[in-house]
Amino acid sequence: MAVPFTCTDCGRCCVSLGRSITIERRVTGRHYDCREAVRRETFRAEVGDEHRGMVPSSAGCPFLVRPSPGQSICACHATRPRLCREYRCASMRLFDRDGTERGHLGGRRSLLTEDPELRALWDDGEGEEESAWRERIESTFSGAGYRVEWYD
Repeated sequence: MAVPFTCTDCGRCCVSLGRSITIERRVTGRHYDCREAVRRETFRAEVGDEHRGMVPSSAGCPFLVRPSPGQSICACHATRPRLCREYRCASMRLFDRDGTERGHLGGRRSLLTEDPELRALWDDGEGEEESAWRERIESTFSGAGYRVEWYD
């Protein structure tokens, strides 16, 4: 069963997707006219008061700020573009018996993991119908002691 996706605030999406965000014009001290290059849509970003004056990260999106190590915040979260609102970094996550995340599904069917056992079990099911593939994958990983979480 799918559960709602929960962002972990790691900032990896903002580093990769954010490269496509360009500030075209500063309108006021907190408003920016921007364009995202994937869909070529324009948007007006508004930096929240609580984020004004924070130094942007040196990589990725110009609105990504890191107030402390390991914490990433979108300074224009309320006005972020559709590309960012719709993005999900994972459609499935895999956890070991201790509850530690060991891998996740990125893109459509790409397993991202450092766990050699997960890699050995992996089958992207090319050409297989989605619901049958998901059921088979979940059974395979569950049988090997992993917990599978699918996301909406």
